[in-house]
Amino acid sequence: MIKLIVGAFKALHAWAGNSWLVLIALGLAIAALYVDDRRARADRDAWSSWAKATCAYAGASPDATTVERADAAGKRHKVKLPRGGACAEAVQDLAAFRAATLAGTARVLAAAAAEQQAKATRDRTTAQAESEDRAAAINTMEKADAQVRDDDRVDGNWFAALNRLGGLQPHD
Repeated sequence: MIKLIVGAFKALHAWAGNSWLVLIALGLAIAALYVDDRRARADRDAWSSWAKATCAYAGASPDATTVERADAAGKRHKVKLPRGGACAEAVQDLAAFRAATLAGTARVLAAAAAEQQAKATRDRTTAQAESEDRAAAINTMEKADAQVRDDDRVDGNWFAALNRLGGLQPHD
């Protein structure tokens, strides 16, 4: 960008000489560089603030640190992490924990849904069987009522049908 401005300044100087236009162009170029610098600093400060807050939430420091690590053989040695390295690892660990937690939650919810479906199926089967038993008990009671003598005396079959209808005796 500076080469562009210097080139434009030289071309303007060759065209206009040492006149007031050169001073105006130079002022505009300096103002553009100043605005661009302020915007870049504001962006850098915003990202730096965000990074510090993220590191603080993750429980790590954004500064360069030295940590102890175990290699594949189990031997411990010190490793120097660059600036932001410990923070990046902490954020990655938190992201992995979140992903594992979400996957575990999904597994638990899927198992609960499957269990609920199995219970609903068993309940429907049981309700259908009880409904069929009730209908059979009603039919048996109606047959026993039809066999009642004219003097309204009932026998053991009528009482057995009544017990089945009341659920006191299982259906044959």
